[in-house]
Amino acid sequence: MIKKYLNNIIGLTLVEIMIGIIITSLMMAAMYTSYTVVNQSYTQVSEKAKISRSSRDLVSMLMRDVRMAGFKYYAGTDQIAKFAEDTTPLCGAPGVPLPKLSYLYFENGFDDSSLSHNPIVIRKNTQGAGETTSGNPSENCCDQIQIVYEDFNQNDYEENEQPFKRYRITYYAKPTSTTNNTYGVYKRIESYSQPRVGCEVPDPDRPETVDGLWGAKGNWINTCTECTPEDVLVRDHIEDMEFIPIDENGKIIRDDAGRYPAPELPGIRDRLYDIRGVDIRLTFRSKDFFFKNAAPTDKQRVTTGLSERNSQSTDRYLRDSVIVSVATRNIGGESF
Repeated sequence: MIKKYLNNIIGLTLVEIMIGIIITSLMMAAMYTSYTVVNQSYTQVSEKAKISRSSRDLVSMLMRDVRMAGFKYYAGTDQIAKFAEDTTPLCGAPGVPLPKLSYLYFENGFDDSSLSHNPIVIRKNTQGAGETTSGNPSENCCDQIQIVYEDFNQNDYEENEQPFKRYRITYYAKPTSTTNNTYGVYKRIESYSQPRVGCEVPDPDRPETVDGLWGAKGNWINTCTECTPEDVLVRDHIEDMEFIPIDENGKIIRDDAGRYPAPELPGIRDRLYDIRGVDIRLTFRSKDFFFKNAAPTDKQRVTTGLSERNSQSTDRYLRDSVIVSVATRNIGGESF
């Protein structure tokens, strides 16, 4: 009776249990592999999106400033009449004399590059905000660009103030990590200070009267409301920042040594006003590791530049370049 009862019990043999365990393990392994692949893909896509998002912000900022290069403010007839009717006492009588053109006087800057009013100056391999090449030509980072344009502030029209404004924007890079060879992009905003003296409306076409109307030659300051007393870090983890000046025929403006026009370069500085566009290439590097393994030495990952600045790497970081061409709308044949 007991033997018959035991024969009717339903169960699993050891072999069946082992087979079940093996099948379950295979299914778990497949699910884990799929999860790992999906998670890694998501991380990579997220990292690329992060680089793309931050690069767009910097590129938009650069494009806006490059397009402003060389802009001159012209006061309209209605604006001049409005200031003339102002009740603010100035020079013993109501009314504010406002010239049509900027009265800011400036010598061409070729004798003193620190006072450059040139619309765009690009210096190759120049790290930091200085005006002379400081980087090693063999390094991949970075170029410096200076942009100058005019504006107007209707609230600054007292006798010793200047309603016309002139700004100099400098974008440059400097190392932020010596161990990882990373750089940061910094932005500096300065204003040209040359307060108006006297009440007579200056005539920009009569530079010989400068000393009588405008006083001493001005200088760049960083204490204005719009200025940056300390240079501002705009973007970190950049690999390279490249700027190339282009003329009206789409050709690169440079001398035999490959240098771009700058006030301190006598042989090519006269082409500063031939710039009609700027090609920009920004190469960013991911903050965290992107690739699972480093690249073999014989199969290095190549980052291509606009000119001779190509770089190779074997580490696990992602590098992504953004390339744009920006037209300079306000630079013509007339000096700035």
